[in-house]
Amino acid sequence: MTAHSNPQASAATALSQLLTEHPEVVGLTWSINTLGVLEGEQHAETGHGQVVDDCAQVLGGTAAHTVLSRADDRLGLAQLTTTWRDVPVHVWASYPEAPIGGAL
Repeated sequence: MTAHSNPQASAATALSQLLTEHPEVVGLTWSINTLGVLEGEQHAETGHGQVVDDCAQVLGGTAAHTVLSRADDRLGLAQLTTTWRDVPVHVWASYPEAPIGGAL
């Protein structure tokens, strides 16, 4: 069985290449789902999703940023969905946002 006949093997190869060729992309927890999607996630206390922007520079695509609010709580979310070396990739980060009119 070759790596290209198994989507998880292809994703594992792509992840190995990514981490070897771009050691600057750090701070993510990586996994491969059963469909062969390479997934990176970060639950950060700071950074405003910069790691997702960094991944977009390496992997291609555009990071999307949004803020979710509930009462006085605000949570930032950055996401990137792209394809790198024929492997689907989803990277996301969540981080606290300052309340409206206040400091974090």
